[in-house]
Amino acid sequence: MTLATIDHELCDREGACIDACPRMLFLRGKDSFPVERADAQSLCIQCGQCVAVCAKGALTNHLMEGKEFLEKADLNRGADPLAWVMKARRSVRAYRHRPVDKAVFRELFDVVRYAPTGSNTQKLWWIVTLEPENTRILARLGLEWMRRTYYPDSTDEDWAGGADPVLRGAPHVVLCCAPEDYAGAKTDAVIALTHLDLLAVSRGLGTCWAGVFLKAVGGWPPLAEALSLPPGQKVYGGLMLGYPRYDFRLVPPRKPVAVDWR
Repeated sequence: MTLATIDHELCDREGACIDACPRMLFLRGKDSFPVERADAQSLCIQCGQCVAVCAKGALTNHLMEGKEFLEKADLNRGADPLAWVMKARRSVRAYRHRPVDKAVFRELFDVVRYAPTGSNTQKLWWIVTLEPENTRILARLGLEWMRRTYYPDSTDEDWAGGADPVLRGAPHVVLCCAPEDYAGAKTDAVIALTHLDLLAVSRGLGTCWAGVFLKAVGGWPPLAEALSLPPGQKVYGGLMLGYPRYDFRLVPPRKPVAVDWR
């Protein structure tokens, strides 16, 4: 059984499903139609990104029930803007070649600075790459780590074409930092990054949590050196950020909430 079926009559061959899949399970095949990797079914995490991002409804994922997806257009943004963002927000892995203005970042951080911190310590600080080229430099360093750890037997040809599995071509990366000796740093960083994540989406931006990049920072000295962190400081989380290349038409299903009422 295959993972997905592509309706060639509907498919616009734009490649949104290829770019949106976190596991990179789709490739461009004959005549640019998406085709799945041989091991796609076993690697699929059923996030629904491939179905949700398809503007034409051309892709069916056989591991997921299509009727359980929500039409984003049916969500009432005006009635509850925060709930809309929390449901409609998707991890973006394809970005426009358009940097975000510094003034927009200033507006975001002017709100995010109100995120709660343990005992009101307010020890967080941020690194933001404003120039896309600076982001690409960090992505290339992260790729060096990835090639040496996850794919030690890969060759230069395997990575031809400018692939960026680390930061997915995002124009910016935003990193949340704090002192290494601050016990609440990780919790505070997650809270602040979540505030930033949702606020950015409400402003028409796209985000994705930079987990692979964070692993690379901790495991590849050249990347850590490139960040020029002050002594005693550490990166505790990060987001890719930019204007999304594609709009998500659907909201993928999620499991029913599990609550032990007492």
